[in-house]
Amino acid sequence: MTPSRSRWLLFATLTPLLTGFDLWSKRAAVDALGTTPSLPIHGDWLSLVHAENTGAAFSSPIPQPLLLGAAVLAFGFMVHWLRSAPGRGTRAALAAALVVGGGLGNTIDRIPDGSVTDFIRVSAAETSLGAHLMELAGTATWPIFNLADIWLVVGMAGVLLLHPAAHDRSAGQAAPQG
Repeated sequence: MTPSRSRWLLFATLTPLLTGFDLWSKRAAVDALGTTPSLPIHGDWLSLVHAENTGAAFSSPIPQPLLLGAAVLAFGFMVHWLRSAPGRGTRAALAAALVVGGGLGNTIDRIPDGSVTDFIRVSAAETSLGAHLMELAGTATWPIFNLADIWLVVGMAGVLLLHPAAHDRSAGQAAPQG
């Protein structure tokens, strides 16, 4: 199998798996919580909570048609990027699948009622770090998120790291001339 073909096969396999696992995890978290407001996983640091987000990142109030349009454009951009990412093989396919799988998971979740299910809460409020975070950021709790959000962030980090400009800069700084 050619490298290009294996890249597309990996992308086409991972994308629906990531999307499906995200959608399943949202349903499983809601079912596990039931009427319980919070389910601790690791002390006060990590817990499951149920939140419905009608906005975008950090609950930004963005109209639904604009969010759906952005999702379609992002999908097209990622397919174009993967097509034009020769020499990056499986890393590019993985990054693109994470972005598209996360985006599709949130988009499909949003379609029935205009909201996305978030369920992962990370907080340092009950730790010594909490006071420092309160002073620095005004909160010691990160906004509630889901697996699709994680995949989007990790995938976009991969896209940025694989971008040729990132390699040009690092190559130019690798060995000082003198």
